[in-house]
Amino acid sequence: MTSLTARVLKTVLKSQMKKEFPTSEAFVKHLRKIMDLPLSFPLTSGVNKREATVAGVPGEWLEVDDPVMTIVFFHGGAFIGGRLATYHSFCGQWAKRLNARIFLPDYRLAPEHPFPAAVDDCFNVYEDIQKNYSNQPIVVAGDSAGGNLTLVTLLQAKENNIPMPNCALTLSPGTDLTENVYSRQANAESDAMFDGSVFALLKGIYCPDEELTNPYISPAFGDFSGFPPLCVSVSDQEALRDDAHKAVHNAQIANVPVQLISRDDMPHDWPILYPMLPEARQDLPLFIEFIKEHTTSVTSVAREYKEPNKKEVTSEKNILEAV
Repeated sequence: MTSLTARVLKTVLKSQMKKEFPTSEAFVKHLRKIMDLPLSFPLTSGVNKREATVAGVPGEWLEVDDPVMTIVFFHGGAFIGGRLATYHSFCGQWAKRLNARIFLPDYRLAPEHPFPAAVDDCFNVYEDIQKNYSNQPIVVAGDSAGGNLTLVTLLQAKENNIPMPNCALTLSPGTDLTENVYSRQANAESDAMFDGSVFALLKGIYCPDEELTNPYISPAFGDFSGFPPLCVSVSDQEALRDDAHKAVHNAQIANVPVQLISRDDMPHDWPILYPMLPEARQDLPLFIEFIKEHTTSVTSVAREYKEPNKKEVTSEKNILEAV
């Protein structure tokens, strides 16, 4: 059963965030205002924060003493917003439980810096991390727009013959910016954060005059062969549901080990709300276990996780039906 906290949060999000916008400028202004709210997500105890620049991209390191792995986490925010402090608790838990250092890049944002600025920043950060920390396991992850950038970074790494990370994780990733995404309409009412109209505006803000089937814009059109093990999470009620299932499908047909973590009746990107939601605290160990599995041993078998209120896509047939 969905927690009372989650139900209240969805109500608040619908009243404060889910709106129709007459212009792109109004959408950018509203989203940035919401994302700049000083949410109280304290840094996890035992984890240190320091500002730094990697490959010319500013950001923050969250790290423990003597880390044994390096994680790059690309923040969400529809390519136009995002606040690194939002991730201090969630990524801080990853750092503490995995004994890791995590870099949060503050990549360039649209509309001031449209595509491919964010893509270039994220790839350059990953390439630099590979050069400087290849003696330890490396993980790439991101949420929402950052989930898109995670998959695009993997596509770029493959094209440029840069080693893949040990594994990758995408939380509610946006993978298809075209009109052909059924859940945009099917979940228009149930999504607590996004009205369907915002996706049309986003295209003009992030990638004006670009071909939307470009895999560096819509990684659902990319070839996932050669990808590392992949973990994907999504809510069944959000507008990006089918984006996530398309990523899973691409991984399956490319014989990439993939794990899907799916919950009913959750807001978009619920796992990063670790301090607030009971469901986020319950699911955190799933991400930790996935990373541990793929950074301590090599495996070609996808893990299967089954629990009430979670769904696992385990076959290509089921994925196609889901999409």
